Amino acid sequence: ARVVGRSWFLCAIGCIPPGCRRSVVMTELVGVASPALPSAEELEQIAGIRAECSADIAALTCKAEDVVGDLRICRFIRSRHGDVKEATEWFRDFLKWRMESGMDTHRQEVVGRSPTDLLEWYDKRRNPFLRMCPFAGRNDEGSILWFIHPGLNDPVNFVQHRQVSKDEDAKMINLVLEWTMWYIDVLSRREERMVYCVKVADFKGLGGGGRKLPIFVPEYKAWFQNILQSMQKHYCEHDTLFLVLNAPWIARTMFGIMKLLLTKRQVSKFRVLGDASTAEVRGALDQMVPQRLLHVEYGGPVQRLVGFLPMDSPEAIEKWYQMRHTAAVEYAPPTPTDEHGDVVEVSV
Repeated sequence: ARVVGRSWFLCAIGCIPPGCRRSVVMTELVGVASPALPSAEELEQIAGIRAECSADIAALTCKAEDVVGDLRICRFIRSRHGDVKEATEWFRDFLKWRMESGMDTHRQEVVGRSPTDLLEWYDKRRNPFLRMCPFAGRNDEGSILWFIHPGLNDPVNFVQHRQVSKDEDAKMINLVLEWTMWYIDVLSRREERMVYCVKVADFKGLGGGGRKLPIFVPEYKAWFQNILQSMQKHYCEHDTLFLVLNAPWIARTMFGIMKLLLTKRQVSKFRVLGDASTAEVRGALDQMVPQRLLHVEYGGPVQRLVGFLPMDSPEAIEKWYQMRHTAAVEYAPPTPTDEHGDVVEVSV
């Protein structure tokens, strides 16, 4: 079956959906996912899914709102275009995965952290050959901003230059997504609307600087394929728009390898803006990313987006290589909750 929510993976290996190859005009930059809270019909469907999966929910050690609450289940329904049977299957698989992977315990490392704390935690663990910043602020619509730079990913060094397993990197990415889903759930309930992410992916430099194209490094590609099912299926419907910058022709060509994995809904979230150095693209980008949050590469004031730009120096990479495997588990501080387990105070 095709899996929706694979945009992050496609960007990481250098793939762009067909039908998204032209530069968009500014009026087209509108999020795809609905900000509306669950409707009466959806609430009935959510109750039905929760009843169908009651045994699996009971087996969880963590039954927090962001895991089994109405808004989380609603994301499964919307990701499956309202197909309740499919949404139920996906949700049940998600619950079983949590038990098998230990995510209910692992999440204690990140859930409850403020964005600043999360980035500090992430900075100690991120792989310098995988360029990604999972929180760059919130735009004027309230969406969380991610910046990803597949053009600067180094697949060979990602595979070869490490003292921790690739499974540890997969766990780190899942924990970032776990935090994201918790955080947007907190925001959604507080603001009484569904909050999402807007992701910006820059392909400038793809295959350059002595770096191999990702699809020609089998172990790197396999790593993404192995974590893709759990990463995107279990964290579905958290993004509303995917902006692509500086996509070379080779990135579009390589999409043919992956096109069977996308649904029309996922394709609809892509907007290819073209050359980020042009005034037209800068103007379009400004619609979704306020000037104050842009990196200097795009004309903004931000000097550093953790894990995105600037690139890590050889000295920083060597320090990471020597220290990454010594990083201890650090649990997030307790999150204040009420008698129902709902968060009552968190830095947003």
